[in-house]
Formats: sequence, structure tokens, C-alpha cells
Amino acid sequence: HEFIPHTETEMASVAKAAQVPLDRVRRRAADLREANPMLGHRGCRLAVTYPEICEMQARAVFEAAAEAGQGASSGRPPIAEIMVPLVADMKELEILKKVIEDTAEQVQRERGVKLLYRVGTMIELPRACLQAGVLAQAAEFFSFGTNDLTQTTYGLSR
Repeated sequence: HEFIPHTETEMASVAKAAQVPLDRVRRRAADLREANPMLGHRGCRLAVTYPEICEMQARAVFEAAAEAGQGASSGRPPIAEIMVPLVADMKELEILKKVIEDTAEQVQRERGVKLLYRVGTMIELPRACLQAGVLAQAAEFFSFGTNDLTQTTYGLSR
């Protein structure tokens, strides 16, 4: 994974920022290491396994939207769009959409604001293309990830 700390220095930096023991960061990095990250445990599958990742990212978006909305000279709050990556079927999208909606409700209560947002998905897998009609029942928008879609369709690695 490109976002996992690899060197001892990177792991020490993450441990310090997260205020956790260095050994804990080492163990988690080792647990997440994969031989084929292109087709492995990434995107929505990683977030289904570790919903705190989805919650943290959604919270960051919602808190930023809340702050931007308070300072908006137009008086119109921003409409945040959260895209769930690498979805293959409806269950993955439903699980993570619930995490996102719950996080939005929590931020709204904490901040005393009404957030405007949409939840969509990135179509990056051939299966998602074939399931687009089903996914559209839960997704408010689609984006097509042509890099991953091309790779997974043709079986080519980047």
C-alpha cells in the first residue's frame, strides 16, 4: 500500500503523531502488507475491514464542509461529495454509506450545522460496470476510474 509507512523513520513519525507505541504501528504495517496491492485489500474492502478509515476520512470532509459553510460569503453551504472507491457490489456500498451517514449525523450534532452531501462511488472494476444499475439505487453519483478499470479489464499492471 502506498499510504502505509515503510521505513523505521516513517513508522516512528506515525507513532508519534498518533500517540501510540512504535511496535503497534510496526504490527499494523506488517498486517496490511500485501504481495499484490493492485487487486488486494484496498479501496472499499480495506474500509469494510477497518471502518474507522472511512469514518476518519468522512469526518475530515464533513468538518471541512462545516467550516467552509460558516465562512461562505454567498450564504450557501458547500455540497460535499464522498466517493466510495473500488466498489464491486451493493453490500460494500451499503456498509460504507451507513458509516458515512452516521459520521455526518455525528458532525452535525457536534457542530450544530446542517450538512449537504452526496455519497457516490467510483466505477473501477468490470463487475461494477455490470452492476451499475443496482449500484445506482444507493449511489447518488458515479465517477469512472479509467486507470483501474482499464487495468482490471485487460489484466494489465501499471
